[in-house]
Amino acid sequence: MITRFDFWILDFIQAHVVSPVLTSFFELFTRLGNNGTLWILLGIGLLCFQKTRKMGVGLLVCLAIENTLCSTILKPLVARPRPFVQNPEVTMLIPKLSSYSFPSGHSASSFCAAVYLFGWNKKAGSLALIVAALIAFSRLYFYMHFPTDVLCGALLGSIIGYLGARAFRK
Repeated sequence: MITRFDFWILDFIQAHVVSPVLTSFFELFTRLGNNGTLWILLGIGLLCFQKTRKMGVGLLVCLAIENTLCSTILKPLVARPRPFVQNPEVTMLIPKLSSYSFPSGHSASSFCAAVYLFGWNKKAGSLALIVAALIAFSRLYFYMHFPTDVLCGALLGSIIGYLGARAFRK
């Protein structure tokens, strides 16, 4: 029943939202989320300044924990095939991936970083949350993840980011 609802949402997006302009827009955001690159670079940038070094260390630690839980433990444990594997008739707009679908690593790393940053600075964190939401939605837009993959990834990342911000601010 959950998978049916997941497909209903994905198919609705494909039928009513996908357009050439939005494809270019969301391709930018999905690329920003690839391997957590945006957030890792931000963490490295924060390390460069004495005033933000502690925040940068915490962000990189949180991302390492998130990646270990998400990609190393949960994805192989759950082993959920991606939506395009279960529905091969869909026209893919970006290259297919061979890894598993659950949970969404893009969503997990993005919400981990955004919630972590929000715990340090509400203004920067708010902007990061918007970027995280766009990255997460891009995974649905491109039929790479089920909505439940994205939701669980966002939840996992948010919990790690929240706990990390609390731990590193003390």
